[in-house]
Amino acid sequence: MALSIMVLFAACSNSNSQSKPESNNSENNTATNTQNDEKELQEAPDFTLKDMEGNSFTLSEHEGKVIVLNVWATWCPPCRKEIPDFIDIQREMRDEGVLFVGVSVDREGWEVVRPFAEKYEINYPLVVDDGTINQKYGPFRGIPTTFIINKKGKVEYVAPGMIDQSILQPVLEKLVKR
Repeated sequence: MALSIMVLFAACSNSNSQSKPESNNSENNTATNTQNDEKELQEAPDFTLKDMEGNSFTLSEHEGKVIVLNVWATWCPPCRKEIPDFIDIQREMRDEGVLFVGVSVDREGWEVVRPFAEKYEINYPLVVDDGTINQKYGPFRGIPTTFIINKKGKVEYVAPGMIDQSILQPVLEKLVKR
């Protein structure tokens, strides 16, 4: 069964347009999968980065969960707008095996991310990219960019630009049931 989502491309980049999902056949995972054929899905590249408490966060340690990997920055208006939805969905779906992970690309690192996270009361793990995410998942045309990783550790969807709860939550509900 083909799953499709409309993604509002309102990224912090030079273009603002609405984009439809594409097949996930690119080398750098920059397209959105609309096919449910796991053989064509790519493995989510593994990484380990420090979280806000200084602990190591390793993506592969969370296999078996549906992971929403969101690349964002504190200075990005669309990023700031989607975070409250992420907080709500994380609260609602945590017990169903959904895990949001925020990957900040802020150059100032924890100096700006920590106060931002505390102000917004972010309830999911945050890490700061040291170049690893950009190397393994990028390059990015803009941020936010969200990767939805299924329970088997495969990149199921990529949403370039802002994604809101009305689009994201139904996709997560379907993936949780698989």
